[in-house]
Amino acid sequence: MKLVVACASLALGACAMNAGMRERMHVTPSGESYLINQLTAGTWTATSAGVTSPLPMGASSKASMLAAIEQTSGCKVTDSHYSRQGLQLDAQVDCGGP
Repeated sequence: MKLVVACASLALGACAMNAGMRERMHVTPSGESYLINQLTAGTWTATSAGVTSPLPMGASSKASMLAAIEQTSGCKVTDSHYSRQGLQLDAQVDCGGP
C-alpha cells in the first residue's frame, strides 16, 4: 500500500510540475500582461494576469495576445476565439510537425 501511495505522489507531483512549466507570463512592449497556458499539444490560451474582467476585444489587443502565444509556444496560430465569457482567448497552433 505504501508503494502505491508513493507512486501516486510521484505521478501527481510530476503532473503539477509539468503543468507549471507550460504556463508563462508574457508582458507586451506596451506593458500589458498576459498569462499564456498550454491546454493541449495544439491549443494554447491567453488570459489577463490577475484580472477577472473580460479581455480587451480590440484588434490590436487580440493581435498582441496571439503574438504572445506564438512566441511562448514556438508555433504558428491557425485559429482563435474568445471563451469563458470573454475572459480567455483560445488559440489553435500548428507546430510544423509531420
